[in-house]
Amino acid sequence: MTSRQLLAAIALIALPLVTSCTAAPHAAAPSPSAPASTVSPEPVSDPTTETPAYADPSPSDFTMKLRIKRKHCFGSAGCNVDVEPDLSYEGILPIDPDKTYEITYRINGDESGPVIETVSLTNGTSMEYYPSSLSTASSGTKITSKVTDVTETN
Repeated sequence: MTSRQLLAAIALIALPLVTSCTAAPHAAAPSPSAPASTVSPEPVSDPTTETPAYADPSPSDFTMKLRIKRKHCFGSAGCNVDVEPDLSYEGILPIDPDKTYEITYRINGDESGPVIETVSLTNGTSMEYYPSSLSTASSGTKITSKVTDVTETN
């Protein structure tokens, strides 16, 4: 056996014995003496029409940082600080872009106590919110936030 014949034999052995096909089966051509018959093709699922899986988000799927937009300190009297939310979604499945979510969060660091605010999230990426104004007891006060609730509004 030549090396070319050996390679051809190996190639034949390496071919899969069973193949998969997603096309509908074809009907055999009718013989001239047999009456024509129709064969209905099997339905083939269209992957573009399948409903994608979306998350049912919970507070633990989000992280919230605060961006300081303005800070004005008054020596030992503390500071006035304006902050805006910087929201990140860290869930496994994507958020449904056709739904709107109200995401409630708590801001710690204001001298009067926690401040509760809400962000409206639409299209999975568009946020609507109002900046928060805080008064801190000192210039070294750490301002933190945490998502506390997620509610679907539509």
